[in-house]
Amino acid sequence: MGHNRNATSLFIGILICVPMLALYHFGVFVQAAQWIAERLPRYLVLPADGVHQSKPLQYTYYTFMAFSSAWLALTLPQAWKKYLYLLGIAFLTFLMTPVLALNGILFEPFSGTLAAWFAGLLGLMLSDTLLMVRDAEPKTGQAPPVDEQAGSPAE
Repeated sequence: MGHNRNATSLFIGILICVPMLALYHFGVFVQAAQWIAERLPRYLVLPADGVHQSKPLQYTYYTFMAFSSAWLALTLPQAWKKYLYLLGIAFLTFLMTPVLALNGILFEPFSGTLAAWFAGLLGLMLSDTLLMVRDAEPKTGQAPPVDEQAGSPAE
């Protein structure tokens, strides 16, 4: 199932990254970055040069979040760990905005958070489906369960 899991996480990552790139192309996340840039000086002492957005950083970050969230959602055994990961990664992603702004980099957290959540939730749904399919497959080559009190196979 490991190979299937890796191929599935790759597929989910691509499925999430293509619409995210389209949203960047149509200016949705660029407008969000401008909105953040207007508000940051109210709350932080920014460098004299101001803040400048790094699109390669943005693209790399949401791509990494999409692939890693999909892989973790398919790999982690308990659902609560998957949700805890998604909450933690959303918190850390939003925390990156003020930290990077203090260093002169405008970081828009919405694309990375959306990529992580969509890929994680899609991976969660597919992992549950893969478990149901695996559990529904007939077990071959297994001995019937033994009733320990009677010492014979259970009826």
